Amino acid sequence: MPSYFLVLPLPDEAKDRLVAVQPRAIPGMRLAGRQEMHLTLYSLGEITSQDDEVVRKALATVKADAFTITISGVGRFQLEGEPQVLWAGVKGNFSLFALHRSIGAALTDAIGFQPEEFPYAPHITLMHLNSRAPPNAVERYLEDNKDFLIPSVLLRRIVLYSSVAVDGVPQYQEEEVFPLLES
Repeated sequence: MPSYFLVLPLPDEAKDRLVAVQPRAIPGMRLAGRQEMHLTLYSLGEITSQDDEVVRKALATVKADAFTITISGVGRFQLEGEPQVLWAGVKGNFSLFALHRSIGAALTDAIGFQPEEFPYAPHITLMHLNSRAPPNAVERYLEDNKDFLIPSVLLRRIVLYSSVAVDGVPQYQEEEVFPLLES
C-alpha cells in the first residue's frame, strides 16, 4: 500500500542547483533523484480510500499565497543506528510556517491527523548514507558546501504524492495539485 505525503515542488532551476551540489558517489550513499527534490510539508503515511477523498477536500480549503524561500547551507540528520540523511537547508519564513500550520489544522479537523511532535525542520533531502559511508567524506562535503545558497525560490503549488519503494528507491505518483494563490 502506498504512503502519502504533501510537498511543495521546487522549480527546475532550483533542482538543477541542488543536483549540482550533490557529491560524486560515495560508497554506501544513495543520491536523491530530481523527482525526490521537494520541500515536504507532511508525511501522512498510509490513508484509507475513505479518508483519501476527505483529505483532498480538506486540502482544497487551505488558501495561501505563493511565496519564496531561500535554500541555504547543507547539513545532516543522524539517528542512532539509522542511516544519515544529508540535506540542503531551507530558511524558515512566516509564509512557510503559516502554510504548514494551516494544513496541519485542516487535516486534524478532517481525519484526526496527528502532526509530528517535533518542530518542523524544512529541508530538501540530497542523499541517504548508510553506516558504511566514510565519515571523513561526509565531514568534508558538509564543510565544502556550508555556504551553498539559492535565494528567492518561488513556490506555487502544494502536491499530494503517493509513494511506493521499488528496490529501496521511492517511486512517486502525483495524486493531486493544489495551486497557491498568485498575487
